[in-house]
Amino acid sequence: MVRSTGAVGVATMTSRVLGLVREMIFASFMGQGLEASAFFYAFTIPNLFRRLLGEGALSAAFVPVFTERLHKEGRDAAWRAANTVASAVSVILVAIAVLFIGGLLLVLAVADMSGSQQLIVRLTATMFPYMIFICLAGLAMGVLNSMRHFFVPAFSPVLMNIVLIGSVYILCPLFGRTLDSQVMGLAVGVLFGGVVQLAYQVPQLWREGWRPRWSLNWRDETLLQVGRLITPSVIGVVAYQINVIVARTLGFLVGDYVPAALNNADRLMELPLGVFSVSLATYMLPTLSAIAARDAMEEFRREIGRALRFLMVITVPATVGLIVLSEPIVRLLFERGRFDAESTGHCAFALQFTAIGLSFYSGTSILARGFYALKDTRTPMYVSLCSMAANLAFSLCLMWPMKEGGLALANSLSAILNSIILFVLLRRRLGTLHGRLLASGAARVTVAALIMAAACWATHHWLADWLPPTTLAHNLALVFGPITVGAAVYFVAALVLAREEMRAILHGYRHG
Repeated sequence: MVRSTGAVGVATMTSRVLGLVREMIFASFMGQGLEASAFFYAFTIPNLFRRLLGEGALSAAFVPVFTERLHKEGRDAAWRAANTVASAVSVILVAIAVLFIGGLLLVLAVADMSGSQQLIVRLTATMFPYMIFICLAGLAMGVLNSMRHFFVPAFSPVLMNIVLIGSVYILCPLFGRTLDSQVMGLAVGVLFGGVVQLAYQVPQLWREGWRPRWSLNWRDETLLQVGRLITPSVIGVVAYQINVIVARTLGFLVGDYVPAALNNADRLMELPLGVFSVSLATYMLPTLSAIAARDAMEEFRREIGRALRFLMVITVPATVGLIVLSEPIVRLLFERGRFDAESTGHCAFALQFTAIGLSFYSGTSILARGFYALKDTRTPMYVSLCSMAANLAFSLCLMWPMKEGGLALANSLSAILNSIILFVLLRRRLGTLHGRLLASGAARVTVAALIMAAACWATHHWLADWLPPTTLAHNLALVFGPITVGAAVYFVAALVLAREEMRAILHGYRHG
């Protein structure tokens, strides 16, 4: 587990670091004003389909079926299944894109909209075809993961980030002099990035024996099986994405800066979330699917328990670190160009409450894949719907008194609820998930993380008094000084308090 997750983690770390560089460039280029909020809001729409039919529902439905075909019927049957599903998905995606873009252009032609509304519609129409390529790239990723190839598909987002960074300097100036026109070049870059992510994975598929065949048969058993599994998954992923869209929409009611502040906070949380949680979840779905195909339920339970304990050791200190160092992190990464000190304050405030949900977002990704591997996509769907309703209620209660912090906290509270419900239901399904062992480990890891927090806080304040303010050296030291000291303190504290979990991880890396 540690070895495979480490391979994906290297690729994901590269992607996330480049993603942070991209967000730093975006912040300098767009600031945290109306244009930035319009771009991020518009990108949420095609991104919904990416999570829906790319990395989310389609993978959850297709990977267990493909893995079963691969293990029981061989590669030829698995490749036939992949071509059948890819053909059907292509038809559906193109039809959705034509209808959606046609509707947007009609609205743009006949509706009386403000300048910001027109910008959002134009950006959405330009970026929407991205979902065709990124969804097919997600399907390719699921196939390669099922065949135990993790690095290549995990590395493909690196190319997307390179394309978007290049777009700021190459495409955007070609679209005009004003920011609202230049941001359209960024939308074109998103579209091109989706094409690159799909094309990058094709050579590896070819080496594994895949040959493209148009195989559209709506009555094919594989397609029917995936269709039965995907419907609940679609609803569950939509519920999650609706949470994001609701937060962004309500954010506009609070202030034009809020959607961009929430987006930047999410990006910072996605570094630990992507490197560890997404990497591990990528490994877990095909692994659990193969175990379920052998009906080895005791091994199934152990694998989930190990995954949750591994994530706990990593995400709890990451949560504490993001909360304690939120302002210096945001200042170092984003405060330049149009992103000023006020923008730093708003983003750091949102990040503190966003980070609270980090461990629970991570746990949800593992627990949901436990259900998916058992070909149960309904239970995560129902839980996601409950979480969506809770998020809306939390948002309406917290958005006015806490503004961007309230919307971030609402997302975290709904993530906590989602994770707890999934854990209880999966434990009931499997008989046990060794909850007492997990709770004991969580308590010990939390104590170690709090010791780390005290070390980070003390180091930060000592350096803030010692170094001259508002210099690059000052900003670098206020981030990496506390991180270095805190990491060392946490490592020692965790070895003392959480010996079993730390030894398991170190053993995995030594033999990786």
